[in-house]
Amino acid sequence: MMKNSGWRWLALCLMLILAVGCTRRGGLQIDDPAPVVSLPDFHGKTVNLPQDLKGKVLLVRFWSLDCVYCNKEMLPALEALYQKYKDKGFVPVAIDVGQYDGKDERWKRFEQLTYPMLNDERGLVARRFGVIGMPTSFVIDREGILRGKITGEAGLDEFEKLFTTVLN
Repeated sequence: MMKNSGWRWLALCLMLILAVGCTRRGGLQIDDPAPVVSLPDFHGKTVNLPQDLKGKVLLVRFWSLDCVYCNKEMLPALEALYQKYKDKGFVPVAIDVGQYDGKDERWKRFEQLTYPMLNDERGLVARRFGVIGMPTSFVIDREGILRGKITGEAGLDEFEKLFTTVLN
């Protein structure tokens, strides 16, 4: 009987340690520098973030073509915001987490987008950003510092409000 309660006590202590550990910082936090990463775009060109877009305010959106929670219409909507604010230094960056297949017809609807569309085939960059669910979006300022984060889906107005506060 004593051995059994000893194991229970040990299990309870381990659960408490794990619970405390899980509530600590996970992923990027506001005021953290963005990770330095390199990813291919859908044409095979490597883009280095945030260096290649230094001096720009970035809205980095992690999503997946197969994600049922990701609003695919948000990507064309971000194009409209890009056109509206690009002269002020705003650039959205869409990062698809998963395997890209250019033969998949579902990609056709995104061909007209002019902002960076990158591919994180193995999810390594998403992990470096601390993404635990998709979609997740980050606003990174002109110096490469995280200034905002939205976990889950949001409306276009929320995105615009978030990045324009950093842009201005």
